[in-house]
Amino acid sequence: MSRIIKAHRNKGYRPLVHITERRPDGFVEFDFSYGDADLYVELILPAEAFKQFCEANEVTFMSEREAAAVDRDRKKWREASL
Repeated sequence: MSRIIKAHRNKGYRPLVHITERRPDGFVEFDFSYGDADLYVELILPAEAFKQFCEANEVTFMSEREAAAVDRDRKKWREASL
């Protein structure tokens, strides 16, 4: 883990993963964010690479409750209904 990531962790930031789909072809689709679940990148990796990515970045997986809240908020923005 880099010095930058360690410094951010000391400030309470954490890398988050929200799995959006485990595909039948062995790929995992997920959102990766760092400190703010509203700012994320969508990624797709083979299952083994996903596992290595998560271990290397010491990620925290969003709970079902957190993921549901994020999904609701994203849906609200997609549908433009505040």
